[in-house]
Amino acid sequence: MKSTRKDLDAQAHGHLSSTTPRSEGPRDVLDVLNSSIDKTSARESLSEPHQRESEVSTEPRRELLTEKMLADRWVCSVARLQRWRTVGEGPPYLKIVGKVLYRMTDIEAFEEASLVRKVL
Repeated sequence: MKSTRKDLDAQAHGHLSSTTPRSEGPRDVLDVLNSSIDKTSARESLSEPHQRESEVSTEPRRELLTEKMLADRWVCSVARLQRWRTVGEGPPYLKIVGKVLYRMTDIEAFEEASLVRKVL
């Protein structure tokens, strides 16, 4: 049996035995990818420690809210938001992959427009 350069390199690194060639399964590939990602992450965190600390916040900023999240924010029912969408009221919304999402900028603009100021 004639050995190729790839086989010889693999044997030198312990990937193949000399008697039977080993085919890499999906699990092996995932393990290699995960270890590479871990090593890359470790290198990045060591090379930029000061910038990483300032970028990380304690709470992730949500740019999109689900109708449940918005109902919780406004202390109203999901049904009210659904009814508003049906009749064309309420804040603008996105429908992505069948899921209704509200942008924070639209929610904040709607809240600002709904602010009642006392007029004397």
